Amino acid sequence: MLKMSFYNGSLDRAKAREIVAATEKALKYRYGFAYRGAEAVPIRKEKALEVIRKEDFLDIDETETEIVLNAYSSNDML
Repeated sequence: MLKMSFYNGSLDRAKAREIVAATEKALKYRYGFAYRGAEAVPIRKEKALEVIRKEDFLDIDETETEIVLNAYSSNDML
């Protein structure tokens, strides 16, 4: 299972793009912390690849059924 984070330096954008491009799992995107109420919403593969390319603060978590891209703002990092 894929688990990458900008925070601990494990984010490999090239590998993440490969996995997302090849997956048939549901893709979801969350902007902010889940515990603060941010919800993961379904996105298309093209949007997921764009998020991987553009977002600086990004975590990626894969489960058996989905891949969740979780982006944060610089304010979240305070």
